[in-house]
Amino acid sequence: MGGFLNRMIGTGERRSIHPRDPALVDWLYGGGARTATGISVTPDNARQCPEVDACVGLIEDTIATVPLDFFERTGDGSRERRDDHPLHALLHDTPNSWQTSAEFRQMMEGWRSTHGNAYARIVTSGLSGFPSALEPIPPAQMQPFRVPGGVAYRWTPDSGSQRVLLQNEVLHLKDSPFKASLVEGESKVTRHRETIGRALAIGEYISRFFSNYAVPKAFLEVPGVLDKEGAELLRDQFEARHAGLENSHRIGVLMAGMKLNSVGVDNDAAKTIETYSLAVSQVARIWDIPLHLIGEMTKATSWGTGIEQQSIGFVVYAMRPKFVIWEQALNAALMSSATRRNFFFEFNVDGLLRGDFKTRMEGFALMVQWGLATPNEIRRLMNLPPVADGNERLHPINYAPASRIMDVLMRNKTEPKTADDATRMLASIVKAANEGRLQDIFKAAA
Repeated sequence: MGGFLNRMIGTGERRSIHPRDPALVDWLYGGGARTATGISVTPDNARQCPEVDACVGLIEDTIATVPLDFFERTGDGSRERRDDHPLHALLHDTPNSWQTSAEFRQMMEGWRSTHGNAYARIVTSGLSGFPSALEPIPPAQMQPFRVPGGVAYRWTPDSGSQRVLLQNEVLHLKDSPFKASLVEGESKVTRHRETIGRALAIGEYISRFFSNYAVPKAFLEVPGVLDKEGAELLRDQFEARHAGLENSHRIGVLMAGMKLNSVGVDNDAAKTIETYSLAVSQVARIWDIPLHLIGEMTKATSWGTGIEQQSIGFVVYAMRPKFVIWEQALNAALMSSATRRNFFFEFNVDGLLRGDFKTRMEGFALMVQWGLATPNEIRRLMNLPPVADGNERLHPINYAPASRIMDVLMRNKTEPKTADDATRMLASIVKAANEGRLQDIFKAAA
């Protein structure tokens, strides 16, 4: 109910409340968003928790900055980038009139990671038939529901009348697991509200500890009896001199037989730091984030022994499923089934997976040496201009296909007459290959 009341009376202004506002829904039907700690946690305010903000921010920034390419399948089974296609421009440049591509992807992934769903209205115009704009819609304004043959969306904007959008008019990104309707994702914040509430509660506890550093849960004992005014005056004078961070180590003097009796436990006894560290790791686990990527270096991980391997593990195990969800959602929402047979979106994660400079150079050299890539293809990966004669694949001169070996045996002027002759000839070919003289045999057989 905290989020609902804040919207109504938090600023003293008259403000409209959306009928599907998450805080209002939680308050009316879920007993409020209040956790056992007494703190209200909703998808709208969850990022007030620094750990949640760090995890979600890392995910949305990664989605926003990794290149999103658009490809066309060619007849030989390969593919070709189509930077000239309108769908590439839509996701690469400006999805709408007020956002860049990175901003659009940040917003959509932020909603998906906290609310469980992200929506954008697909605007189609022109003769091409392809979408011309993607306009984000806050999750609170959308309600998906099943219809014969698919899904429709009940859209209730802040201003204007309610309307229904069809499936081909909405880009919908969902987070798992799915709700009972099967067409709507479930919010990680709602599902793990208590864990996030604990992290917020511990942070607030530490703040309050510092604001009352000298006397956490303590009583002043005085001989005799004080009236209400005298007791309040004594308390106010003591707090003014000893409370607060700036007075945390100030020496106190108790007079006239007064005693300070502490009735609470200090931070060391309460294991506050250990509890806070546990809360941080639990929040990071919700979003599959390695702790070192949000600045927590006290815990180990099973994703690798070095920072580089842990970062690669983050891309492979945590981000790859999200890339696939985005790719398939874009393919399904922005293209017809006939178009999808020839075109598709794909994130280019090569930059995230590359290792240190020496390892990358050794890998590039092997790709060129074994004919897996041309020198110019490697130079393109390194953002270097092409060079002359750099589009031809190279092959080791002392290797050849196995089928050519039989050609040499059959076409050699000295044809084997017996099995022993064939064995000796094959042995000589193997020896020549090992010595780098296989090309001489092919020349002789030509």
